[in-house]
Amino acid sequence: MSDDVNETSIQLEKIIHPLPAMHLAQLTAFAFGLPPLYFCREYLSLDEETTINHCKQRILNLIANGEVSLQQLTHLLVEKEYFDSDEARLRLGPTPTE
Repeated sequence: MSDDVNETSIQLEKIIHPLPAMHLAQLTAFAFGLPPLYFCREYLSLDEETTINHCKQRILNLIANGEVSLQQLTHLLVEKEYFDSDEARLRLGPTPTE
């Protein structure tokens, strides 16, 4: 891993570390310019760690491609409204397996 990529990953981790998986999934959707619950359904059946890793990789790809910056992510965290995990699950309705 190059130093720039490693440094970006460390900085991103500082921003997202305390976030639960569904909150991070919403941040990821906002970073892509999508509705907040766009990725949440995809991650409903996954555990927290897997979801966080998937979202982190998606965000790192956006940063690497110059589509979003760490500063923009910080602004999204402050400016947007987020559903807590329970509310996000309720808004998505039952999963196909239920």
